[in-house]
Amino acid sequence: MNRASLMGSLLLLCCCLVALLIPIQALVDINVATANDIHSNLNRTTSPCTNFWNFACGGFSSASEYVDNFERVEDQFASAMVEFMESHLGENDTLAPRLIGQMRLYYKACTEDMRKLHGNPRPEELVNHWTVHPKKFLVDGLNGVFIDERVDVAANDSMRWLVQIKMPDPAARYSDLRVLQLMRLYEEEWYTWGVFELVEKMHQLQDEYRAQNPLVYTWSYSELRRQIPIPHSFFIELLGGNHTEEFDRLTFEVSDVEYLRECFRFLRDFARDPKDTYIRARQYVLVEESEPRERNPRSCIHHMRAYLPLGMNYIYDRFIYQNREQDAQKLQEILSNLKATFGKYLDANRLQLTTDQLAYVRAKLKGIQIRIGNLPEEKSPEFYNNHYGSANFTRTNFLANLLEALALRTRLQNAGLLERDSRVDLRHYYVNDNVRKARTSPFYENERNTITVPMEFLQWPLFDHRQHAIFQHSLVGAVMGHEMNHAFEQEGILFEAAGNESPVGLEIRESQAFRDAIKCAEQPPFVSLKERLADLNGLQLAYDSFFGLDHDSRKFEYRPYAFERQFTAPQLFHLSYAQFFCGSLPPVIAHDRDDERVNVSVGNLRQFAYDFNCETSHSTNCEMWRPREEANSNRNVHP
Repeated sequence: MNRASLMGSLLLLCCCLVALLIPIQALVDINVATANDIHSNLNRTTSPCTNFWNFACGGFSSASEYVDNFERVEDQFASAMVEFMESHLGENDTLAPRLIGQMRLYYKACTEDMRKLHGNPRPEELVNHWTVHPKKFLVDGLNGVFIDERVDVAANDSMRWLVQIKMPDPAARYSDLRVLQLMRLYEEEWYTWGVFELVEKMHQLQDEYRAQNPLVYTWSYSELRRQIPIPHSFFIELLGGNHTEEFDRLTFEVSDVEYLRECFRFLRDFARDPKDTYIRARQYVLVEESEPRERNPRSCIHHMRAYLPLGMNYIYDRFIYQNREQDAQKLQEILSNLKATFGKYLDANRLQLTTDQLAYVRAKLKGIQIRIGNLPEEKSPEFYNNHYGSANFTRTNFLANLLEALALRTRLQNAGLLERDSRVDLRHYYVNDNVRKARTSPFYENERNTITVPMEFLQWPLFDHRQHAIFQHSLVGAVMGHEMNHAFEQEGILFEAAGNESPVGLEIRESQAFRDAIKCAEQPPFVSLKERLADLNGLQLAYDSFFGLDHDSRKFEYRPYAFERQFTAPQLFHLSYAQFFCGSLPPVIAHDRDDERVNVSVGNLRQFAYDFNCETSHSTNCEMWRPREEANSNRNVHP
């Protein structure tokens, strides 16, 4: 390594106080606080070599009042937003007074109107018109009933809107179980029998036709109607048009075709009354699932984050968030270092990619962007002030407001679909999907080749722009490395730099070296292979970006940091990384359980055993893009 490169790496590992123009005491305080937080979470009765998650996080539950560090930063966010909502700040605003007023109305109704749906309703509540007209259930935000419909972009054109139609996700069955529970409240068996029969038939068809990788057909509206007997009225209510010529401007991506055919044939001949009752009961369950379980100021803020994301992000960014410039600079530095290291991986070319394949991956790597906050590029006050203009929120009726918010989300998702050559307007683009809990952790979008870091995440102890680089590159660096590697796992590799599916990506995925790298990660058993790959590759990338390729701590003697005397730099890196996962172990949903994620990840980082003086294993570490150990001799960098 030349002297300039060595000095550059050394400077990254040092705490450069002068360049930051921040008082030294402030830096010492935040670093001491971070180190103390790490120490308070330790469980010293466990060896880091046998169960690193338990060693790093085993003391969290006794040291913290929170479930995990996510709840901690979410609570900080909620406290700041409650203070804003209950203050007079922004009352005389001239930029977006309408938006701010709407958000305060929604908040006031949520905190002051105590009427709730939880519990067992009277039977007549399920069939009256406070819920929804059965023909308008999709317009009013009820998805996953008979079909799953959503607006997305085309596989071969990430800027062109289309409508995806498929069978409901298996998770929708939890809502069906609640519907059947409600149906048992009825006394008239003839009325409930039809609903039970309907639900049983839908589940039977889904079980019969569900495929792991179903064929996807791209059709016009006319072709869709020829292939599947979906009523024309279905689209009139959903999209607001009326003529076939308008709908033929749309493109539909349709999967689970055999299920959809049988489903709509059955529905066409099934009795109307039980169908209507089922739809209204599902709408009731949706509202029941969407309202906060415990109504208080903080829970209302968390609820609004999910259902009114643009309004909440706008207010937080404009009135509360103070560190955008500093945070953006730090995150961009971390991303640049991750990208530079991944570029060195490609130089080594472990997967033996061809020249064209390497160019494909390099172009995608170069194009990865980072965005702070789920907000569009548009800055004009008019856009924000009018964005929720079609919603009619009141201060006195929260459930009515919730129905308005659900319908508003659907209208915004479908807006512009019937326009000629309907395209994604990146100036106005933000993520507005059907979540019930807002994202706090960063996330990657293949179609935009972008990592979004929610502003809620950028709070201590997860991140502070004043922290030493070792804290930033270990925790946020590993998280960003995880998200970045979603661009290069078995699904993400299919998308090129502009977000379109590419045959070159398919060539890479089908190569023997790529398949062997994936196969290595399949043990122990996993919940999601792509998440396992992002975990392993993300930690390896973050470690190499900070310490250099093929770093070996056995060859160095480390000077202690001023804020941390017990652990060496590599050990502190691992402990800081684990803080992202500290807390009560959550139910397994999209990822492996947090303890397994940490233990499997450090177990596949060959340097971890060196860093904690563990007995080294002769088993092979799963490394996908990382250069082989022998390819990096004499490249060590000493912090």
